[in-house]
Amino acid sequence: MRLKDKIYTENANLTHGHGTLDPAIFQPFPKNLPISKVFREIGLADELGSGMRNTYKYTRMYSGGEPSFVEDSIFRITVPLAEIATKKVGPDSELDPSNAPNRHDVGLNVGLADRILKMIGDNDQITMSALSESLNVTQRTIEREIKRLKENGKLQRTGGKRYGHWKIIG
Repeated sequence: MRLKDKIYTENANLTHGHGTLDPAIFQPFPKNLPISKVFREIGLADELGSGMRNTYKYTRMYSGGEPSFVEDSIFRITVPLAEIATKKVGPDSELDPSNAPNRHDVGLNVGLADRILKMIGDNDQITMSALSESLNVTQRTIEREIKRLKENGKLQRTGGKRYGHWKIIG
């Protein structure tokens, strides 16, 4: 189910506990051990528990929020969305595409781009590797987003790689 500011799903569950799951102390378990082992062995399944870790990682990255996993007889997951992800554009929407708020952000990962700009605003000499480490993404992802920010006229590099600094543009 998709609400205005979140994605919410629920599923019947053979519970091993009750309440909100904490990723710091989460202990994953397979619901069907023989089947999960087969899929892991043939490379069609990730490491057990990686879905929850990835959901936390990417929800923080893209919306800046925290997902919620609640285990009971019904397993519930709620993932908050960034405001930009909930905008509707097209003939049935309130927004005319030519007036959409972020029409120049084509290709930008808006949540990540905003976080990069905030960090650059706090430190205009921050390195791409420091951005990568702080935002928990690859350096290649940072390079790609910075390239798009430059192409969209939002960011400029002044000076060289070693002694230069970033300038946020309008």
